[in-house]
Amino acid sequence: MSTESQQPRFPGEFTVHILLDDAPHYKGSIHDDDVARARGYKAALIPGAFVYGHVSRAALNAWGEDWVARGAMSTRFKRPVYNHEDITVFTGALEDDGAALRSPVSVRNGDGDEVATGWIALPHAPVAAPDGAGLDFLPVPDRPPAVAAGQLPVGAPLHSRERILTREDFEVSLRAFAERHPLYADPGFVHSGMLMRTAMGDVNSGWKFPAAVVLVEAETQHFRPVFPGQTIRTAGRIAQTYERKGKHYFVSEEVLFADGEPAASFRRTQIYG
Repeated sequence: MSTESQQPRFPGEFTVHILLDDAPHYKGSIHDDDVARARGYKAALIPGAFVYGHVSRAALNAWGEDWVARGAMSTRFKRPVYNHEDITVFTGALEDDGAALRSPVSVRNGDGDEVATGWIALPHAPVAAPDGAGLDFLPVPDRPPAVAAGQLPVGAPLHSRERILTREDFEVSLRAFAERHPLYADPGFVHSGMLMRTAMGDVNSGWKFPAAVVLVEAETQHFRPVFPGQTIRTAGRIAQTYERKGKHYFVSEEVLFADGEPAASFRRTQIYG
């Protein structure tokens, strides 16, 4: 959850007080205050997907439903964000590259340290959705295969669950982001942060990784709004793997479908070992 101090402008800023929701799967993990403090952190670490979700507020406040229908954004995570911390999202001056309006974004904590960077953008015209004909919809395995660090194969297809986004799912997500924008009530589309978290959860359930997966960067392109009651699935592939400073990374390219139509694409970079 969070609270917002002011609406963003270009350039502008708004402040969010981070309060992690009490989802049961956080208990006993690094996203639990007691566990994190026992490991030497000052509080629970906030998942990158939540920081991403708060950054998306700048785009929604600026462009509203147009952004949900065709907007884009990217966020790269540089430093940990902790529970109970204040972060400020700074938006830079708008630039027009001929294809889209774009604003750079910087996220800083209460000490002034930059914890994330990125951009938000609104294309001038709708973006063509990818052709899903060559993508396979593979169920999440009951027993995900173990994968060792450095052994995740490039080109491997991703897995996902077919699910209906319920009204409860929708409301829980808005509470998690403490989101009160009226567009989430009318026309009532699903939060961008929820879409990305859902796709990421499916992808990360397809394998048994050697360590907790850490989100490093996420880039999103929207094609249409998603509403509660729609059936969603994710399809895609492992696009790249690499090692840097002893850590193993993978890049996934995903398309999220709502009622069989592409609604958003994601390109995410994560550490997995």
